[in-house]
Amino acid sequence: MDTILRRRFASFYFLVFLPIGMQAPYLFLFFKRQGFTDTELGTLAAVTPIMTVFAPPLFGAAADMLGDRRRTLALLLALCAIVFPGLMYAKSFATTLALMAAFSAVSASPLAIADAITLENVERTGGDYGRLRLWGSLGFAVPLIALGAVLGKGTDAPASSLRPIFVGYAVTRLVSAGWVAALPRSHGERRGLLDLRAIQAFTRRRFLALAVPAVVASGAMSAYYLYFTIYLDQVGIADNLKGYFWVVAVAAETGMMLVVGRVIRGIGLKWTFVLSLVGISLRLLSFSFPLTPPAIAAAQLLHSLTFTAFTVSAIMFVSRVIPPDLRASGQTLWMALTHGIGSAAGSKLSGIAAGAFGLMGMFRVFSLVAAAAMVAAIVVVREPEDRATTAP
Repeated sequence: MDTILRRRFASFYFLVFLPIGMQAPYLFLFFKRQGFTDTELGTLAAVTPIMTVFAPPLFGAAADMLGDRRRTLALLLALCAIVFPGLMYAKSFATTLALMAAFSAVSASPLAIADAITLENVERTGGDYGRLRLWGSLGFAVPLIALGAVLGKGTDAPASSLRPIFVGYAVTRLVSAGWVAALPRSHGERRGLLDLRAIQAFTRRRFLALAVPAVVASGAMSAYYLYFTIYLDQVGIADNLKGYFWVVAVAAETGMMLVVGRVIRGIGLKWTFVLSLVGISLRLLSFSFPLTPPAIAAAQLLHSLTFTAFTVSAIMFVSRVIPPDLRASGQTLWMALTHGIGSAAGSKLSGIAAGAFGLMGMFRVFSLVAAAAMVAAIVVVREPEDRATTAP
């Protein structure tokens, strides 16, 4: 890609993931310290994927239909900055649930729309999606390191001690919204909210064979995103150190981003996807035990498979089956399936399982679920045609 254009995309991914590095690791620990039960945590966690079922397809269709996709992207990012800080003032479960629904509605779509813009330019200029996306991983890691100097050194601090994540999120999210203007224009050609071409692409047997195990695996992995920081709390990791275990995962993710293109060229999209499901099952199984800090760090290295291999192989697969002028719609519909339907069910069920079997028993159950998805993928997924063009 052109050097200036590549730097603009890299900077954007860095900025767009910067606030997520504050929100994702600590939000549910904040809710836990607010006094919410495991069942309530599961419900709150399920709100985001439920909204992901409905909001991204609508916003993706709007982005394709209304002209320059950047406008929709910038608006959604700005709305995230406005809504998210309200969660730190919510006291009741009902108010928190309503705010989570509003936040989830606007936060579920920006990355899919951004990926659509990026893929359009990567394919035109011969760049490397994985190498651009790794800057997002670096952006995610920066606040995790910085928060280590801000948060307390114990595990019994009040919920109010985590308020810096809300302020930091709002500020950095506004910065990322402003940076959208530096991206190139990106126009879709969708003719309406309902486009039969998109529906037909998503009903192809080859796509459905990938979607089913992906939905199940995403549901299993949602248990990690909901409970990992709470797991760290349970095994005695201090607040100011919790973020560093997420940093280990990001480091593994970043390293994999550098080589995932070669992995896909070497073993194909199908087996890269299957490998990611192996990683999900092993990672969840590891947290069914009270690990020592070095062992937790080692388990976090599997993020290279559970996030990078899974995400990139899926994004490239979807990019192959969706017409170029419907890319935003395609990526947001895929998000609705995996991060929506799969994660909604997984989040709610993980809360129920944690209440019934304990935290570590829940991780063991969901490891078996991921293993079942892996077996299904081996049996039913078929390699897309023309493998040479599938690597990012």
